[in-house]
Amino acid sequence: MIAVMTAVCVATNYFLIGVANVKLMDTIVFITGLCFGSVVGASVGILTWMVYGTINPYGFSLPILIATSSSEAIYGILGGALSKSQLFELSEDNILLSNLKFGVIGFLSTFTYDLLTNIASAITSGIPITVVLITGIPFALIHQVSNSVLFFFAVTPVVKQIYKLDFEGLHVK
Repeated sequence: MIAVMTAVCVATNYFLIGVANVKLMDTIVFITGLCFGSVVGASVGILTWMVYGTINPYGFSLPILIATSSSEAIYGILGGALSKSQLFELSEDNILLSNLKFGVIGFLSTFTYDLLTNIASAITSGIPITVVLITGIPFALIHQVSNSVLFFFAVTPVVKQIYKLDFEGLHVK
């Protein structure tokens, strides 16, 4: 499952390479954590960046790779943690409320990701953190809003389909 989900993330990253800060990867890593647990979700996030960050058309930077890999793992860890929470169960009675919760989670987790990776970029490049954070606002907003929309519309239906599948030996909720 880790290899398949990592391959899907890497493929979608290259497919969307021309669309700045709009990626399916974060949503896929979160869904993986939600369905298969934090370790599997975090592994997919880390491995995706190990591949995509190493063979990246924008260049390679080890400190940035470490920052993006560890920050991407947050999505998988959060998904796994929320899978155990009654508060974030998929609600058949109120799909809109479930979707809204996932949209908010998408925004907040992406805000955290952007903050951590922008700080790492500033430190790596020697540019003051405040300059990177301020000049990065438009890119961060695109990332945060697009992830909110993706989490809102994708998490519930994709998770429902995964739950319907029979994965031998995997404990899907």
